[in-house]
Amino acid sequence: MPRFDAIIFDMDGVLADSEPRYYAAVNTILAEEGVLVPERDYAEIIGLSVEAAWEEYIRRYGLRRPLAEYVRLYDPAVLAELRKPAEPNTGVRELISAAHDRGLRLGLASSSLGAWVDALLEGIGLGDAFEIIVSGEMVERHKPAPDCYLLAAERLGVGPKRCLAIEDSPSGIRSANAAEMFVVAVRTLSTTGLDLSLADVVLDDLAHFDLSLLD
Repeated sequence: MPRFDAIIFDMDGVLADSEPRYYAAVNTILAEEGVLVPERDYAEIIGLSVEAAWEEYIRRYGLRRPLAEYVRLYDPAVLAELRKPAEPNTGVRELISAAHDRGLRLGLASSSLGAWVDALLEGIGLGDAFEIIVSGEMVERHKPAPDCYLLAAERLGVGPKRCLAIEDSPSGIRSANAAEMFVVAVRTLSTTGLDLSLADVVLDDLAHFDLSLLD
């Protein structure tokens, strides 16, 4: 009997290094005001909700427009960035193929908006890779709460303990842990230096994924 029945992927950072795209969208909007957000400042804001992030930009840089306007402008700027064609991260296609070969179910659990998920999957050519997708607006609580992983398992029809989750951030790892899933963490440029030790396995990239975990 195989060890797992399903793999549930996080999106941002796991399937593609998407943080630079969000960063570019922020600076596209703020260029009109002569503001450039330094990478170190952006790194401190990663993980906040869209509203909370823009509240912080307004505070730090003395921005003049209302919060609602920045949030409104951000959505199309992000979608334009996410739709740009790119390759998924190293090892992603190969792991998806290996999972299909073994008859595993595939899901995606992300705190991002559904439209953003669809745009990124389109951009990296994985629009048809997942049976189910759970996005941020589908759950009441975002990561590190377990809601998105529990809903993904429910929609796949697989018990959480029979799911392997793939994450790249401490918040995501805590979410999958709380759902009682086995967690593989992947190091990414955007999460360099963050503590991933709560994962069951930590990899430099998915090309190093040990397929014996699935057998």
